[in-house]
Amino acid sequence: MENSLRNDAYLIKNIILQNPSENYGDLFKKTQKRFTIIGLDGKVLFDSMEDKSIDSIENHHNRPEILSALKDDEGLSTRKSETTKKEMIYFALKLNSSQIIRVSVVSNNALKHIKLSTYVHIILFSLLNLFALISYRFYLKRYLFDRIDQIKKMLEDGNEIKEVVTKDDRWLFKFWEVIKEWQDNNLKNIEKLKLEKIKLNNIISSVDMGILLVDNEKKIKLKNDAINFIYIKEDINNYKKDIKYPEVIKFIDRLISKKENDTSEIFLDDIQKYILLRGKYMKSREEYLFTIKDITRNRETLEVQKNFITNVGHELKTPLTNIMGYLVALREEENSHKRDKFINTIERNAGKLDNILMDFLNLSKIESSKVINLAPIHVNLLKDEINRSLENQIESKKVDLSYKLDLQTDYIRIDFEKTTMILKNLIENAIIYNVNTPKIKVTMEEKFDKYKISVKDNGIGMNKSDTYKIFDRFYRVDKARTSNVAGTGLGLSIVYELVHLCGGDIDVKSNKNGTLFTFTMIK
Repeated sequence: MENSLRNDAYLIKNIILQNPSENYGDLFKKTQKRFTIIGLDGKVLFDSMEDKSIDSIENHHNRPEILSALKDDEGLSTRKSETTKKEMIYFALKLNSSQIIRVSVVSNNALKHIKLSTYVHIILFSLLNLFALISYRFYLKRYLFDRIDQIKKMLEDGNEIKEVVTKDDRWLFKFWEVIKEWQDNNLKNIEKLKLEKIKLNNIISSVDMGILLVDNEKKIKLKNDAINFIYIKEDINNYKKDIKYPEVIKFIDRLISKKENDTSEIFLDDIQKYILLRGKYMKSREEYLFTIKDITRNRETLEVQKNFITNVGHELKTPLTNIMGYLVALREEENSHKRDKFINTIERNAGKLDNILMDFLNLSKIESSKVINLAPIHVNLLKDEINRSLENQIESKKVDLSYKLDLQTDYIRIDFEKTTMILKNLIENAIIYNVNTPKIKVTMEEKFDKYKISVKDNGIGMNKSDTYKIFDRFYRVDKARTSNVAGTGLGLSIVYELVHLCGGDIDVKSNKNGTLFTFTMIK
């Protein structure tokens, strides 16, 4: 309808431009369509169907089609005509710089057509929507849910990318491409996190102290296995329930309540252990990191060092005091017999000091060097070295020293220096701690990959309780029985250290008839 009116308007425009205005009445008297010529100010200049005076016609400047034509050269509107009282369709066309042509037609049929067309479109649109809704519910929705479930399962399982959606699903394929890229990056990040976690666990597991991470709800977020002895069970969740010792729980409670760092040494009486507890409050995460270290050995070492220094001082002071005293007496004594006696006493105490210093040096050497030098040595060389180093004592006490060797060859594979020192100390003790004529028997035999060596004497022996402490430094049995004996209390400690350094072990059996030391060494 709009096109028909537009065509009429342009046709009329051509006719008007080719004819004077006086002929408009004759030219358009038989037309079925009404047209009007209107000035730009809205005044009606000509109306093809209006019989009354043009001047009485209402000004058209506010009509929608006129306003549109003034603005865009064309205008269209539909409304009820006040003149004809009918529903009309108006089309306005700008004629020239001062006039507008307006063509109109009764719109009953057009309106019916438009309304019918509108109803048809509404019905078709509704049917289309209904079809789309049914399709969505009974096919598309199910299809979408199936695909989304597959994607969701793949993401939850953390599996590698599989083709869940193909290019045939154009409208879903782009979304699938984004998901694939995201999942690919996600899997790479997860792999990196796994490696970082393994590294972190290896580091945490390798440290020699316990690590405990606790949150505000007293739950354990992380721990290592370095000090499992403080836990009731290895798989722990709550430190108040799963840690054995109330001293440790009390320390953790105190740090959490104060929200500050703290350090404390605690002695666990039940297991006789010292532990060092350190706690750090991590404000940003509202968590608490604890380190727990077993320092029992450090405390024992400090105690040993303290006792060692005390014993060294005591052992050095006694002979030194004797030497100083006898030197003073020596200056004042004129009797030559007594002077010789004083000099002998000074020499004996000086020798004792020398022995103590030598033992200290030997202990220091053993502790600073853990290297053993195994080499084939003829057994006679070992026997000769021992006899030479103890020659004076053997002769002065008329020692009966014998050897019983049960070896495959005359060559033994030993650390010559260390083996000599072990046997020398044991044989020397057998001579010193003996009130009779010493009778000492050394036995050597092979046991698979080791040598088994024993030293048996007929000395004063010792109580069974002493055999458990005989290898402690400065320990001396029954001081009432040995107070006049020139031992340092370090000889058997040196033997013990050397035997273990040579890969063996040592045992002692003793009674009132004598003592038997048995030790092993690797070949």
